Amino acid sequence: MLNLRLFGNILMIIFLVLLQTFLFSKISFKLVATPYIYVIFILLYPAYRNRYIFLILCFLLGWGIDLFEDTGGIHAFASLTIGYLSKYIIQMVSGTKFFEIEEFRYSEFNAGQWVFYTILMVFIHHFLLFFMESLSFANFAGIMKRTVYCSAFTLLFVYFYLILFRKRAER
Repeated sequence: MLNLRLFGNILMIIFLVLLQTFLFSKISFKLVATPYIYVIFILLYPAYRNRYIFLILCFLLGWGIDLFEDTGGIHAFASLTIGYLSKYIIQMVSGTKFFEIEEFRYSEFNAGQWVFYTILMVFIHHFLLFFMESLSFANFAGIMKRTVYCSAFTLLFVYFYLILFRKRAER
């Protein structure tokens, strides 16, 4: 069963990498905001599944984007970081205890918790992505501008996906 689930996750990563690099990376709003829809994999990955496999999948997802976009590892870093932080952010948002996270389901989130969780995760991902891109706080205003715009644009696509495929996303 694990091998079938792992194979399905790898196929999903390949699909998201290709979708991101060949479609969504070409979409730009005033040359400032680009949606990074591949984070939906990290946002919806069940918290009760094997953590180490999840972190490897997060790395592979970011690394795949880096290979196609020639970005030198910044997507892998941002994806791996929010993959690592996801468990703690879920605990913070939902109020679950450390030992309860193994039984947590996203369907337990109310609408406000889900919105806060997605905004926080996407914002952290994008901030890390753009900070690593510039590697300096000299242009902090520019980093924050791109982070806010890209986060809003990404969240629009994430919520659109959740509206279309809500039943599947709750599992």
